Amino acid sequence: MVDYDSAVAAVQDPDADPVFLAKIAYENPEFGANVAAHERAYPGLLRWIAEFGDERAKETARERGFVATNPYGQAASAEPVQDEPQQAQPAYEEPAVAAEPQQTAAQPQTQRQPVQQVAEQPVATNQYGFTVAQALDPNTDLMTIAQIAQYAPELRVYIAQNPSTYPELLNWLASLGDPAINAALAQRG
Repeated sequence: MVDYDSAVAAVQDPDADPVFLAKIAYENPEFGANVAAHERAYPGLLRWIAEFGDERAKETARERGFVATNPYGQAASAEPVQDEPQQAQPAYEEPAVAAEPQQTAAQPQTQRQPVQQVAEQPVATNQYGFTVAQALDPNTDLMTIAQIAQYAPELRVYIAQNPSTYPELLNWLASLGDPAINAALAQRG
């Protein structure tokens, strides 16, 4: 259990480690509201607090836009919630790939225009539209990297390969015990 003085110091430190904040919220529920109000509390932690925290902590998470949801994505409480949770948005829209025109019997083969070959973009399999390209791109902003790790578990192995992934997230990825992620982390220099 995190001792009281360490917990107080961490919730007051603007540069507190987000993983340590999560540990405080889990082991010291009386600090849940303080952790939820902290600027380094990440979306997954805020959702956890919204679901499992005490009433004060849940209210603080709700003020930041996070409410407990059931497995179907609906608010868990029967009363309407004024602030809806923020939905993660992809950092950019995938470019549309031009489709090759269909050849008809009336068109001779010589009139067919060549279609410029476009490198096929990875297909997003998560509901937020995050892609492998975003997960691997060292220019992807840190918030988007955190959202990819949170909302697209199938892309975590690529986050582990991204040289811009921040140390706290790398530590969290290592703690998952996934062999593919651990192999990717081992390949980092």
